[in-house]
Amino acid sequence: MGKRENAQVRRDRRQKKKTKQKRQEQKQTMKESRAKQRDKQKREEEDLDAMLAEFAEMDRQLTEVVEKKCTHPSPRCACSFVTSPDGNDLILYGGEFTNGLKTHIYPDLFFYNIKKNTWKNCKIPNGPPPRSGHQAVCVPRAGGQMWMFGGEYASPGGSNFKHYNDFWVLHIKERTWEKIEAPNGPSARSGHRMVVISNRYVVVFGGFHDNAKKAPRYFNDLHVFDLDTYRWQKISFTPLDPCPPPRSACQLATFKDGVVLFGGYSITRVKGEVTKGETHDDMWHLVGEDDDEAAEIEEQLNEAKEVKKTAKQGCLACGKRWAWSRVRGGDFEKFIHCSGTCATSSNGTIVSFGGVKDKETEDSLLGDFFDDLYKLNPSNFKWSQMAGKDDDENWPCMRMSCMMTCKGNIMFLFGGILEKGDRQVTLNDMYKVDVSKKSSSWTTLHEVDGKAAEWLEEESS
Repeated sequence: MGKRENAQVRRDRRQKKKTKQKRQEQKQTMKESRAKQRDKQKREEEDLDAMLAEFAEMDRQLTEVVEKKCTHPSPRCACSFVTSPDGNDLILYGGEFTNGLKTHIYPDLFFYNIKKNTWKNCKIPNGPPPRSGHQAVCVPRAGGQMWMFGGEYASPGGSNFKHYNDFWVLHIKERTWEKIEAPNGPSARSGHRMVVISNRYVVVFGGFHDNAKKAPRYFNDLHVFDLDTYRWQKISFTPLDPCPPPRSACQLATFKDGVVLFGGYSITRVKGEVTKGETHDDMWHLVGEDDDEAAEIEEQLNEAKEVKKTAKQGCLACGKRWAWSRVRGGDFEKFIHCSGTCATSSNGTIVSFGGVKDKETEDSLLGDFFDDLYKLNPSNFKWSQMAGKDDDENWPCMRMSCMMTCKGNIMFLFGGILEKGDRQVTLNDMYKVDVSKKSSSWTTLHEVDGKAAEWLEEESS
């Protein structure tokens, strides 16, 4: 009996040694893998700096504005797409394209003439570096301006990022860029959302920052830039005040006397290195109301006096008292997604198209893509699906990270991404639709390029 027990002990000891050795080998493999990843990130960081330096040198050699006619922008997603204040042009800037092996981030600026259905590529000296995931808005000031904040630049391998916190204005009539140096603005980020209220208050919400070394950090902070005073102010709330959870890729639009926010995506750390993604299906309404206490603080700031706000005064900015409220009721949770696109028509109706809802397991991340078109009634916060999809041969395909803007009640849709298995297809097709009608009928302005289907497998490098 004793001999059998001793034999068993020896076998257990040998097994434990093997297990320990295997664990040590696994740790060494992980250590080597991490070291290789750090080396790769370091090389790509150097590549990022070198590529941005190369772009800056090319920009310095540009001494005058150059405009050239072109067929249309190449396939891309996560660019900005806005309507010029005079209503004659749509303005597209930046964006990204990936073919499975290499990621391209663009510094391109395009103008689309609505009446002529023609595109121009415009190169302007002293402009911003290439980016995607940024935001832009237009205002009818000083001959028309496009304001742009944030975004990111990615390494060709797509594993390292540089996030921006710079703030630019494009003077549309003069065709000049100006970098705005204003303190106390939002931190570097991409995937945020930005709108303008009353052609004066530029509102920035949310986004994320990813340094490829830790889990991404998601934001729910709120910042307002006053175009009259050229001053950023952060709007903060107490823990007892209602406030949307952190997220990026949500939809944000001007609505009634403020803005409405819905959808989005965020990643939270569950335990250790384990993270979990969440698609948000909530909706929020932000209102800024005139307030005597806020006006007094604003007057002190205008007189260059030092102002220290209490926690309860954090919601006071730009002469207004700001407050979030959660919109409840209805069944909008069924169709609110992340990475969709929205815009506000001239009659105040918000229109939303597309998006994705991810299904995450331990082994995979699968997304359900959408091609639905919805309208939000400004009088009662009720959503309705626009009819016509089943009978319209020009209806855009499902997609995410596309862009939408409007002139009057005509909505224009451009580009985006859809997935086919393990492949990502980046689009550059363009459509328009009159959203004032009950039944939608899309018009195709140009179809997608063949380059959109380009996808290179890893082994072909």
